[in-house]
Amino acid sequence: MAHDDSPTLVPAAAPPGAPPGAPAPAPASRTALARALDTIRSLRAQLDAQRADQPLAVVGVGLRLPGGIDDLDGYWTALAAGRDLVTPLSQERMGPFADQWAGLHRKGGFLDEVMDFDAGFFGIGGREARRLDPQHRLLLEVAWEALEDAALPPERLTETRTGFFVGITNQDYDDWRPADVDAVWGIGNAICYSAGRVAFTLGLTGPAMAVDTSCSSSLVAVHLARQALLRGECEVALAAGVNLIVSPASTRLISQSGLLAPDGLCKPFDARANGFTRSEGCGIVVLKRLADARRDNDRIHAVIAGSALNQDGRSASITAPNVRSQIDVIAAALADAGLTAADIGHLEAHGTGTALGDPIEMDAIATVLGRPRGGRRLTVGSVKSNLGHLESAAGMAGLLKAILCVQRRAVPPLVHFRTLNPRLDLADTGIAIPTEVEAWSPDDGRYAGVSSFGMSGTNAHVIVGPADVGTAVDIGTAAGNGAAAGAGAVVGAGAAVGSGGAVGTGGVEGVAAAGGRAVPVAGFEVAARTPDALRVLAARYRDRLATLPDDAYPAFAYTATVGRARHPVRARVLATSRSQALAALDALAAGTPVEPGGGELTELPRAVVDLPHYPWERRRYAIVPAGSAETPAATLRLTAV
Repeated sequence: MAHDDSPTLVPAAAPPGAPPGAPAPAPASRTALARALDTIRSLRAQLDAQRADQPLAVVGVGLRLPGGIDDLDGYWTALAAGRDLVTPLSQERMGPFADQWAGLHRKGGFLDEVMDFDAGFFGIGGREARRLDPQHRLLLEVAWEALEDAALPPERLTETRTGFFVGITNQDYDDWRPADVDAVWGIGNAICYSAGRVAFTLGLTGPAMAVDTSCSSSLVAVHLARQALLRGECEVALAAGVNLIVSPASTRLISQSGLLAPDGLCKPFDARANGFTRSEGCGIVVLKRLADARRDNDRIHAVIAGSALNQDGRSASITAPNVRSQIDVIAAALADAGLTAADIGHLEAHGTGTALGDPIEMDAIATVLGRPRGGRRLTVGSVKSNLGHLESAAGMAGLLKAILCVQRRAVPPLVHFRTLNPRLDLADTGIAIPTEVEAWSPDDGRYAGVSSFGMSGTNAHVIVGPADVGTAVDIGTAAGNGAAAGAGAVVGAGAAVGSGGAVGTGGVEGVAAAGGRAVPVAGFEVAARTPDALRVLAARYRDRLATLPDDAYPAFAYTATVGRARHPVRARVLATSRSQALAALDALAAGTPVEPGGGELTELPRAVVDLPHYPWERRRYAIVPAGSAETPAATLRLTAV
């Protein structure tokens, strides 16, 4: 006989004194409060579902790349010109290891003097600065620049959960280890503190973590930042990648793998491909949920529509790529974005230019994006041909290139490409390798895919799309959260407030629009930590304002005043027009004395325009390695602002 495990239902007892058969009262759990809580849970679930499906907005960018590149315009100029930014390692950059560099590959994509740092700006003393990994220093400066680009100074983030996710692998500075190793050295060089240092210094209270998956680290950081935003763990997130080569030890190890090109050139997908060359750099994007960015009237560089991660698993070896995994990660990112192969018009490949990696990657691209697209054109490129391999920052370099391609609807050439590798089969795929700047037709898809594959086996793919018309790189006009500037110094003469008009094409100079009403521009503020930096910043602002149209002046005034940190040395410029502002900035840059007080600045609607970043006042901070003959006096060199 079968045993019946079904529960027995017992009617609730009627209250005492009630007539037989009277219904029991409603459970206490169904009070009005309980019903309200159920409603809240239901609404929260709906919001979570909507949040998980929405794209992200890239609202800020900071970068340092070989060739002196430190902004998006400079990056695009180099890409469009097909520049090869690989150079020999300078004698100065070899530091105390010149003898050990002998016989090693010494060509690469190198930054300028990476031991230079504006420690005082971040409140870091000289001894601590010398014991701080230059990668951590670089992250501090570039994170600040990215927030400036987003017009989100750190003090405006104190009430906002802001996350920081960084891809970082190398620890070359450990080879500079001094004789007197202490806790300051340990904290200054451990990878985990690269994220913790930025969060501590800038006051970020969201998730902060360092990610090491080798070459895919920075694109994995982007994916993790996206997940944190979509789960509601933070309202703003910075995703970063950094890589510096400050000792020969890591280059020696990579040389032994046979992966470095003998000629120092990275030649992706070319018949001559025989390895990559190492490179340095840092890139950071500031991310928000797209709906939040639109609500806040942020300037949106591009949109991240989807992303995915996976692993190679049992490939031919622990460092060998797996074509099936690469196919799957691209397909997963497409599904995450709700797109098809036909929506992708450009693929920024991992593209290391190795004999093993190139055929496997192109096979995956052809399978998942090429052949299913019905013959439509798909351009494939790799920025490693320009820069070399940035390793843990490589994915970020590719992402920033993809953002530029999406913005400009153009694709730059693949440097060093002459003849297609005969092991690549592009028949019936629509895949093309650009050899000059090509216009990107919207008929070929409006999105770009970015791949980054780690030697550890972790693969990442991110899909980038254009911002909507009117919210991308155009100067916005909708009302946002403005803030009047506080007291400072006055430069220039105040004038009568103008009347009427709106910001935008055909608008009136010196007048912004807020909620349908005209808001006159009274002026703006310039702020820095020192008088010298203030003069340099004023000159940079003058040069930038000279390139802007008259009706962009309100956006300039807002960005300079509200979108930048309020440092202790400040000058208030009273100018109701662009021409007045240019004259005042000329005077300020020349060091004209300023008079205190006078005049209030108008609270302007949020409208963000690109401005030059802060002028760092750097000194050289380099430790003296144990056993080195170098003297401490060599560590006190002031660099140009």
